[in-house]
Amino acid sequence: MLRFSWLRLAALSATFLSGAATLAHAGDDATLYVSGRAPIQAPIVGQSKDIGAYRPAGLSPRVDAMTPAGRPANTWTKLASLPNATAHDIAFEDATTGYAAAELGQVWKTVDGGATWTEILNRGFPYYYYGIYVTGKTVVASGFDDSNSEAILSESKDGGKSWKPDTVLSTNAWAGRVTFTKGTGHGLSMSGEGLADPNAAWSTIKPNNWAQNTPDPNGGWFGYQFTLMKDQTAFASGINYCTSADTGATWSCGPPADDVFDGPTEFVSNMIGWTGGGEISPEVAGWLHRTTDGGKTWSGRVLNSSWPIREIKFLDKKFGWATGGNIYSGVGGIYFSSDGGKTWSLDADTGDEVGSCAAQPVGSQTQVWCIADAYNGTSFSSNVYSTTVTTP
Repeated sequence: MLRFSWLRLAALSATFLSGAATLAHAGDDATLYVSGRAPIQAPIVGQSKDIGAYRPAGLSPRVDAMTPAGRPANTWTKLASLPNATAHDIAFEDATTGYAAAELGQVWKTVDGGATWTEILNRGFPYYYYGIYVTGKTVVASGFDDSNSEAILSESKDGGKSWKPDTVLSTNAWAGRVTFTKGTGHGLSMSGEGLADPNAAWSTIKPNNWAQNTPDPNGGWFGYQFTLMKDQTAFASGINYCTSADTGATWSCGPPADDVFDGPTEFVSNMIGWTGGGEISPEVAGWLHRTTDGGKTWSGRVLNSSWPIREIKFLDKKFGWATGGNIYSGVGGIYFSSDGGKTWSLDADTGDEVGSCAAQPVGSQTQVWCIADAYNGTSFSSNVYSTTVTTP
């Protein structure tokens, strides 16, 4: 059982202010589009705020007429269920060893390709992990201390058997995910959909030498998934779309691809990428855009789904998935594209919120794992799904 009060964090763009002032500025047709909810200590039980933004009314897609159809292209199998877990990220070191990061300070591990999982860390409240990174025996979980709003990294050098003292990135922001470029040691963590005013990113080019900066002085939140390329180029999106050429030390930001807002961002090269998004209010819906010029221009919505897009995973420029859902309305699944995201079909209707995916080569094929959160009205769990594919 999760032991916190749900608050919705209001994260508004530079165009809009807050509360009544926002409505006055945006006009009578302004609507609060809600992307999701996040845990936070509540001074008043039941008090709530939203992760989202005020936008003109009528921007939600008519998903009943636009949801892609077609037979699944890949066969997905539910490998395992992690009880009493709300996992937000999954990572695999190879075809057998993987890790998952979850709320309440949980880290889970598998050594058999995801068939079984063992809880190797459980710190309980007030710790929340939203990201996981692994290389060799080094495992880094990223998240926050909900009692004091500290952004933290927790690191293990022995595959999760023991953990070093937390690295505190900030005392007034939450860390979302964290990643490093293999072979260079450059690292980046983003504040994600959490506390940060206006927002925060942390970068390092030396171990444990993290520097905090503000990607977008105008404010706003970022989706949890971002991209860091080996050449130090970074891409992130949310209320605004931002890029960095130096591992997140400096940023350039502009409008999001979507008129509402973006969320997860995936690039496979400095030119080709995708960003998704979605809402759980006033409707439950999602969308996705693609770019072939590094985000200078974006397509219209190439995917309209009946639930928010939370994760984008492409194996190359053509072959990939867009996943998501809404844990509280029991909807979610996995969309598939084999033409670079121009068209999509529903690969799996899971009925739970698919929030993170990972991939590893297995012989001549590639195995893909995705982790999803489910809620049955009384307890939470995380389900692991997998498919094995051969790319053209």
